[in-house]
Amino acid sequence: MNPGQIKTVLIDGYLDEPSCLGVPPYVSPHIRYIYGSLIDGGIKRTNIEYLTADDYRREKEQNLASLAAKDLVVIMAGTTVPGNYLEGRPLSLTEIKEISEKITYPTLVLTGPITLVWKNLPNSKEISKNLDIITSEVGAVELYLRLCQQGKKKREIAADRLRAAYKFKAKQSDLSLEKLKNQSNVIASALSKWALTGAEIFSRHPKFPKLIAEIETCRGCPRIKGCKFCSEQLKNIKYQRKPESIIKEVRAIAEKNIHNFRLGCQTDLLSYTGELELQNTEMNGQNSLLNKNSTALEYLYKGIRAVDPELKVLHLDNINPGLLGRNKKLGEKSIEIISRYNTPGDVAAFGLESADPEVLKANNIDTSPQETFEAIKLINKIGGRREKGIPKLLPGLNFLVGLQGENSATYKLNLKYLEKIKNAGLLLRRINIRQVNTLGSYPGLEVKRSSLKELKKEVNEKINRPMLRKVFPQGTILDNIWPSKIKGGLTYGRPPGTYPILIGIPGQHLDKEIMEVQVIDHGYRSITGLPHPFAINKANIKELTYIPGIGESRARRIVLEKPQNQQELKEVLGPSFPWENLEPLNLDFSN
Repeated sequence: MNPGQIKTVLIDGYLDEPSCLGVPPYVSPHIRYIYGSLIDGGIKRTNIEYLTADDYRREKEQNLASLAAKDLVVIMAGTTVPGNYLEGRPLSLTEIKEISEKITYPTLVLTGPITLVWKNLPNSKEISKNLDIITSEVGAVELYLRLCQQGKKKREIAADRLRAAYKFKAKQSDLSLEKLKNQSNVIASALSKWALTGAEIFSRHPKFPKLIAEIETCRGCPRIKGCKFCSEQLKNIKYQRKPESIIKEVRAIAEKNIHNFRLGCQTDLLSYTGELELQNTEMNGQNSLLNKNSTALEYLYKGIRAVDPELKVLHLDNINPGLLGRNKKLGEKSIEIISRYNTPGDVAAFGLESADPEVLKANNIDTSPQETFEAIKLINKIGGRREKGIPKLLPGLNFLVGLQGENSATYKLNLKYLEKIKNAGLLLRRINIRQVNTLGSYPGLEVKRSSLKELKKEVNEKINRPMLRKVFPQGTILDNIWPSKIKGGLTYGRPPGTYPILIGIPGQHLDKEIMEVQVIDHGYRSITGLPHPFAINKANIKELTYIPGIGESRARRIVLEKPQNQQELKEVLGPSFPWENLEPLNLDFSN
C-alpha cells in the first residue's frame, strides 16, 4: 500500500526509563520522533490519529472498534523503572495483550523500551503472534525505513544511507573509528529532523498546554562497560545530538506554546559534548569529555534561552557523581553554566546506588561514596543559592536495593552515609530508594521486605523530613503549581519540572489552571501549602486545621470571630497558642 493511503493510529503508551520520562505531564522525545518519521515516510498528517494510554482506556471499547478500521497501529510503550504517577498511567502488558487479541486487520507494531526486555516478560511469545515487534534501537528509524520500501516518493533523508548507518554494528575494537561517529551523526540528524515535525504532538495532547517537553541530548552510556544492572547496556546504538539541532527543536516546541523543558534524556549531562566519544573510565576518568563539555553546555543552554523568551522551566536529570567528584575544577565550570541558565528547583540525579564500596565494585558503578560526597558539596556550593525562595540546583540521590554484593551491613552503611550528608549541612532535594529491576540477565538478590521497610522508615524520619524543612522552609511561596487530583479534602499539585515536590493544598482547587501556595507543613516526601494569598478570616474550618497548632476548636473561633488583623488573631487564638508557628507565614486579612 502507498504510504499516503495508510490510515494510522499512534498510541502513546508512555515510557519511563532511568534516562527518560514520558508519563504526563512529560512528553517523551521518542513518541515525537516516531510521529515525525511516519510523516516523513509518506503518511499524511490527516491520516494519523494520536492517542494517549489514558485516552485509550477511557473509552476502550469505542477505541478498539476504531483501531480495527485502521491500516497501521503503532504502540510505543515501556517502563523499565517502577514509578508512582499522578497524572497518567502507562499502558500495561495486559492492555497490550488485549489489543493484540482483538485487533486483527491492521498491521500492529510495538516499539519502545518494552522491546528491550520483551523476551523476559510473561506470555510475551504468545502475545507476539499478532504483533510486529520493532526494537527500541530507535524504532522511529525502523518505521521510516519500512515506509520507504513501500513508497516511491523521493525523501529528504536518504534511506540507503540511514539504513547503512543503522545496521552498522561496532565491535569494541571499532570504537575509535570514524564509522561509529558517522553512524551517530546520520541517525541523530534524522531524529533531529523528525523532532521538529514531532512538535505537532503537543497541540494534539489532551493535557495541552500543561506539558513538559523531555529533550534528548544523547543516547547510551558513554562508558565502554556500564553498570551491570542498567538497561542502558541493552542499547547498542549510541549518538550525541548537535547543540544547534536541540536548540531548533526547542524553538519548534516553544512555537507550539510549550515553555517547560527538561534535558532529561541522557545518562550523564556532563558527558554531553555534541560529538560521540566513548571513554573507558577505568583508564582515563573521562577528563576529555568534561574539558569539551563546558563549551557545548554553554552553547546549548544559552541557545535555549535565546529561542524561547517566554521560557518557564529549564531543568535537567542525570549527572554522574563520580565524574564530577573526580574532576571538581573542570566540573565546577559546567555546574556554574547550568546554575546560571536554569530555572529554580532544578535537580541533578546522582546514581550512587549504594554507600557500600563492595556493592559498587561488584556492579561496576562508576563512583565511590567519597566522590559522590564531593559532588554533593560542589552542587550545594554553586547551585544552592535561592531564587524565588528555593535553591537553583540541588542533588538528588538514588539508592538501589537487591544489588549483587549486598549483605546485612549494606543498609546501615546507606543510612550512615545519609546522616553524614545531613550533619555536614548539605541539602538533597530528594532521596529515591527502590528495588533493582532484574533486566536482561542481571541476577538481582532477593530483598527482605521488612528490612527495606525499616530502612525507608528511618530515612523518612531522620533524613527526608528534615531535608524538606530546609529546602522548602515554612512560609516559602511557590508559584506555577499545577493542581492535578483531589483526595481526602486536599488538592494535590506539583510545579512543572524535574522531580517536582508533591503539594497537598487544603480545599478543592481543580478549577484553577495554576496556583501560588505558601508552605505550612512538611511530610516525608511531600509538603502542605495554603493557597496564596490566604485570607485567614475567610477560610473554612477544614482549611484552618491544616495550619500547625490550630485545631478544630481554634478554627471554629476564627470562623466565628473573623479577625481583621494580626493582633485580633492573637486574641482569638489565646495566650497558650504557639505563635511562632505562624510567624513565618504571610497571612492576609481581607475585608
